Amino acid sequence: MKCIEAPSIVNLGDGWIFNIIDKPNEPGKYPVVIMFHGFTGTHIESGRLYVDIARELCESGLATVRFDYRNHGDSSGPFEDFSIDNAVEDAAFMVKYALGLEFIDPSRVAFLGLSMGGYITLRTYERMSTVPRALVLLSPAIDFSGLSRVVEQGLRGDYVYFGPYRLKLNNVIKLANSNAMGVAELVNVPILIIHSVDDKAVPYQQSVEFHSRVKYSDKTLILLDKGGHTFDDYEVRVNVINTIVKWLKDKLKPT
Repeated sequence: MKCIEAPSIVNLGDGWIFNIIDKPNEPGKYPVVIMFHGFTGTHIESGRLYVDIARELCESGLATVRFDYRNHGDSSGPFEDFSIDNAVEDAAFMVKYALGLEFIDPSRVAFLGLSMGGYITLRTYERMSTVPRALVLLSPAIDFSGLSRVVEQGLRGDYVYFGPYRLKLNNVIKLANSNAMGVAELVNVPILIIHSVDDKAVPYQQSVEFHSRVKYSDKTLILLDKGGHTFDDYEVRVNVINTIVKWLKDKLKPT
């Protein structure tokens, strides 16, 4: 299927959100997957993971909306001002934006999040539980309490340093106190979780715990032997993308 890939800027408050839409190049209403990236990530993600997912989904007849939170990527504001609360606001804003697009079928929506994007996915679902028909979590960072060690190692004055990035201490403390594990009890749509056991950034046990706490019967947890945090092995990545596309095509098919 031929697809269109269109970048745009959406104004929000005193800033803007950069986003890219992939959609089939034919008239009609399409299901949409709204993609939430990780901490220090972008709408592209590591190794172009989000680009590959979006294009494969589009080839299968699903539109996607991927974007940068403010203070990330090509959106407005310096990274050091990033706030997890603002990211959730940006996510909810972009969901509403997507629902207003003329080619979107609002009854067939999914949220997909990688790493911190998994937390954003869950918090956005908590706010807008009637919107998505399915959820996909990839290496989800659900409980950030482990960040306290990073704070101790990277603290210099009023900032915490993460390699080439720095973040205001107050915002890091907010992030370290963020935990969406309790959202599991609220989930009442199909959910797919994929995590590698060799993930050194987010312990896979978070996914195991979250999956065990979900009461909804249509839940799938896939634990991979290798792949790291962002599925960097080529064959692993191909299989992960194929799994996501097949699963979402099934969950977002017309009723």
